[in-house]
Amino acid sequence: MYTKVKGTQDFLPEQAKKLTGLENYLRDIASLYGYSEIRVPILQNMEVIHRSSGESSDIVTKETFDFPDRGNRMLTLRPEGTAPVIRAVIENKLYTRPLPLKLFYMGDMFRYERPQKGRYREFNQFGVEVVGTNSPYIDAECIVMASTIFKSLRINNFKVRLNTLGDNESRTRYKEALKEYFKDKLDSLCNDCKNRYSTNPLRILDCKVDKDNEVLLNAPKISDYLSEESKKEFEVVKNYLDKLNVPYVVDLNLVRGLDYYTNTIFEFEIDGGGAGQSLTICAGGRYNDLVKMLDGPDLGCVGFAFGLERLSDIIDERVDYTHKVICQFVPMDDSARDYLIEIMQDVRISGISSDMYYEKSGLKVGFKAAENNKAKFIVIAGENEISNNQVTIKVKSDDNNRDNDIQETINKDMVAEYIIATFKSHRHKCETCDNSCDNCNR
Repeated sequence: MYTKVKGTQDFLPEQAKKLTGLENYLRDIASLYGYSEIRVPILQNMEVIHRSSGESSDIVTKETFDFPDRGNRMLTLRPEGTAPVIRAVIENKLYTRPLPLKLFYMGDMFRYERPQKGRYREFNQFGVEVVGTNSPYIDAECIVMASTIFKSLRINNFKVRLNTLGDNESRTRYKEALKEYFKDKLDSLCNDCKNRYSTNPLRILDCKVDKDNEVLLNAPKISDYLSEESKKEFEVVKNYLDKLNVPYVVDLNLVRGLDYYTNTIFEFEIDGGGAGQSLTICAGGRYNDLVKMLDGPDLGCVGFAFGLERLSDIIDERVDYTHKVICQFVPMDDSARDYLIEIMQDVRISGISSDMYYEKSGLKVGFKAAENNKAKFIVIAGENEISNNQVTIKVKSDDNNRDNDIQETINKDMVAEYIIATFKSHRHKCETCDNSCDNCNR
């Protein structure tokens, strides 16, 4: 028996429905913030990824899938979306359009990591990139957008870890201070950090091995080396978040694992369920040097990204995207099947998801199919309905109490209109509404 490659996954029908529902939901939210979708190839020239991420980054040194093609050109399966999107912006000269560009993407990414729950070697990622602006207000808006996504999915127990890496002047002075601090403490660091000391001492602070090492915890803080302009921009970000009540903590030890970050950086964390452990579900920040690094013009950029598998794992059970069959058609016999087929097609054309079980006729098998599909409406037809050009329609109650189900006989041409009118009338008659749906169980 053949099995899937380690670190990959099959999306079975119910899982694929949930993922597709989540993707469409994210598209809707992105449009609210003025973003347009962009799609870039999974295969990228290796130099694009290595040059942008940094040769000393964990992604490049440990995680990328690099290989030569049949023409001996070095390719990489994209490990993240930012560099490929910026490459597309430069190659297609999108920067000649009105700025800023507000782009979002979704798709497969690949990293050679140790597979675990919510983390795979092939995974789906959603991200946004704003190209052509230096405004710290956009930094804050990105954080608010991510916050809006998580709150709308009823993930309310998050906190934002926030920091700034400052402008080039600030980072240059800070790196010098770090090198001076760490130069006589290298023996207390892991081997990777010893290498980072020479290539990018900032990344020592991002070490997962030494994260609780006192040497790292007592290292100089970026806040002592920020330029006045960087300080002002960071205050704008914090004031924006305060105004919109987005919870955050300033974490002066926070750095990002890719070399292209500048100024504002952030991570969203939730309780990881372990002993005081937290789980990062989203990360991002500003990267003002990346476009220029990839041979494009000097443009400021900011963005964020998160994995869809991890997000899907933590979404509350009440957020369910799998109930897609709204109407189940139940023929009593073969002639009723032929009668209902035309009606079902009209209902589908009206935008209402519908299904019929073709193998057998009758109420028993029809109701079982409706139960399996979790259909809200059941349309029934037999000899009496056919002779009168009618159908019997059953509306399932929201509380799953059969005594509260509604059953009516209507004209066969009015099924779609009836279903739409029923949704608009709020037949669940919610009596506990306090003008807020945040805590609704329906």
